[in-house]
Amino acid sequence: MADNTYRYLSTLIQEGSFSRAAQALEISQPSLSQFIQRLEADIGATLIDRNARPVQLTYAGECFLETEKEIAGLRDRRRQQIADIGAGIKGKVRLGASHYRSTYFLTAVLPAFRKLYPNIDISLEEGTTMQLEEFVHSGKTDISLVLQPIDNPELDSVMLYREKLLIALAADHPLIQKLPASDEEFPALPFEYLDRLPFIRIKKGQKFHKLFEAMCEKCNVMPHMVLDSESPIAALALASVGLGATFVTETLARRSHTPAPVRYFRLEPAMPDRVVVAAYKKDRYLSKAAQALIEVMKHIGEKEFARG
Repeated sequence: MADNTYRYLSTLIQEGSFSRAAQALEISQPSLSQFIQRLEADIGATLIDRNARPVQLTYAGECFLETEKEIAGLRDRRRQQIADIGAGIKGKVRLGASHYRSTYFLTAVLPAFRKLYPNIDISLEEGTTMQLEEFVHSGKTDISLVLQPIDNPELDSVMLYREKLLIALAADHPLIQKLPASDEEFPALPFEYLDRLPFIRIKKGQKFHKLFEAMCEKCNVMPHMVLDSESPIAALALASVGLGATFVTETLARRSHTPAPVRYFRLEPAMPDRVVVAAYKKDRYLSKAAQALIEVMKHIGEKEFARG
């Protein structure tokens, strides 16, 4: 029972009902209900307010869950330390990344990592920037690929590479005809030119959303929002067929294949490059397997993705 206590109880509170929690845990609802009942009997206190909708922790439950979270962290640390004892590097690393970075960065990293460390298994959790920080803070992942600056002060990080920020337009976008001719790979596009023009914005919770708000405020303009997209990859594909302009990274510009031709422009006024980092919790043991993965990601990031 002990090893499942934190996972079962935290999932129940996160999902808000026994039925949804059981589905998320891939167990039957009666099994989960019996587990909680046995746990409450062992503790001698009611941990769950079953009359609340969604279900909530009692005060005793809050105290209990907080302690179980610390215990689960200690068990995880013990598991990783034991895995590091003995010959060779082996074990499992739980890695968090966005769908975009899984598609364009990890496809370069993981095959190389597998050749070097065949005895290390990788499990992948995908999410937005905010979710990925929470994943590594809560222990759901050992490492998360996020961007500086990191919002959570309890996280530390290793820089992997930098990537430039660009604006993408369909190759036949009318605005392009109004720009001066240039031989540059990424000519300048003043953001103010996009005032009231169609724009595909990335949803809140991702750094691109903050970039959009910062550029609008800095240039005192407001493009016409035609769509909020969860994915920069989808946003670029939609921009290529003329739905509107959108932000992309240089990585995406160089490595993606779009349904129609696209032109890329550097931001004006210029904004700092995005700094991609591997984040981990400061007080959590970082296994040799996790350290090895960070080193491989850093090497490939500097070699294949970093831009001067």
